[in-house]
Amino acid sequence: WLLLLSADEHTMMLTRAFIALASTTTPTTTTTSLYTSTSSTPESTTNMSIICAGLSCLDLQLVGCTQSGSEEAIERYDEAVHCAGGSASMTGTTLALLLRGDAESEEAQHQQQHVHILTKIGKDFAGTTLLEFYRRAGASSRLVLEDEGVRTSMAVLPVYQNGKRGCFVNLASNDGFEVDELLGQVDAYFDGDGGDSTTPIQPPRAFLFGYPHLMPKMQGNALSSMLESVRQKLSLDGKNNVLMGVDLNGVDGSDADAAKAALIPALGQIDVLHLNEDEAAVLSSSKSSDENDNVAQDVVTPQLLSQIASFHEQGCAVVLLSLGSKGSFVSVTSDIKRLQQLSSTDCSTMAMSQWTPGTQVRVPAFEISHGDVNANGAGDALFSGFCLAASSWGYEQQCEEWKVTPKIAGEFASLVAWQRCDAKTRDGVGMSNANALMKMIRKEELPYVLEK
Repeated sequence: WLLLLSADEHTMMLTRAFIALASTTTPTTTTTSLYTSTSSTPESTTNMSIICAGLSCLDLQLVGCTQSGSEEAIERYDEAVHCAGGSASMTGTTLALLLRGDAESEEAQHQQQHVHILTKIGKDFAGTTLLEFYRRAGASSRLVLEDEGVRTSMAVLPVYQNGKRGCFVNLASNDGFEVDELLGQVDAYFDGDGGDSTTPIQPPRAFLFGYPHLMPKMQGNALSSMLESVRQKLSLDGKNNVLMGVDLNGVDGSDADAAKAALIPALGQIDVLHLNEDEAAVLSSSKSSDENDNVAQDVVTPQLLSQIASFHEQGCAVVLLSLGSKGSFVSVTSDIKRLQQLSSTDCSTMAMSQWTPGTQVRVPAFEISHGDVNANGAGDALFSGFCLAASSWGYEQQCEEWKVTPKIAGEFASLVAWQRCDAKTRDGVGMSNANALMKMIRKEELPYVLEK
């Protein structure tokens, strides 16, 4: 009943249903996910900002759901947890927790905000709750567009006992999010927070966008035009080259042609494309490939390799492919001129512009030893961690003996996803910051591999 209501009824009715559901008798408990962090501020990224844009929704996670296999069975769950969902929320809060210090005052926390969330919400309970989650994580919400004429998107996610999840969503405000609205919020980035500070606003190192297949106003040529305009607005005449990342979700396998049309025209504007195996299969335009024999074929099939090559041929610089428990696969274009486009005229050239063309590497996922797993947001965490490493650890912060390679960026991303999937650290408690994760890689002190 609740899942049907989420798609058909008014937001406030759904909110009341959530409250009623989350307030029932034991063993059900009411839990609100509160972000906390005990990490110190990373030194290597203190002047780096990232904009996380795109889809957002208020999630209600039903944690510990049983899964009998019958559609009409009465299933049980352990607890109900509200959290900030969608690409903009997940990437934004994940990065904010990685880059957040342990300052207690509101003023100190504001000065440590390196992550800006750009999305569209309504002026309602769900929207207000999302803003509070952003604040608690340490992310800036000044680029969030609040529209009293729309409803904030809401979703119900059963998180099963095996760590996997389902999703029932009303996209609401995301359905009508226009390119011009987004670009207007990008323009506001350099306006600051309206205070009296004379310190110039530093340009961002990355602009991360997701999920275009669930945002009908930002697909195909509109997506390409939007990404091109954002790059121009944030690049400061080439002095600061911005990494443009796109994360896929909601790729509809029932209409492969429409799925391709939503993405393919924009590939030339995408520096990092993140997707999983199923999404790559839907977008596939080739059947086989004899190239890249050095890659483990039992992990990445010839069909997937061929599709990745097609993404590169159409202009995408780097493809990050999620492989679930098998980790991820990183593929760099063989076009050196495409990588050189990411170089800047100043000294802060991003790590990715220095990568060897044609590099391909598989990175493992890491084991959560205690077994308390919540995989919701794992892909967002992988994507955001990879883009952070590829953009914000610039060339001047590296040395001849140690540089951020595709493998290191992949390992960093895998560690970020590892912390996000760990139910004990996903909300910030005990979470290692970005510098600490990089030190684990440099010292080769990585967790056990989940699946070789």
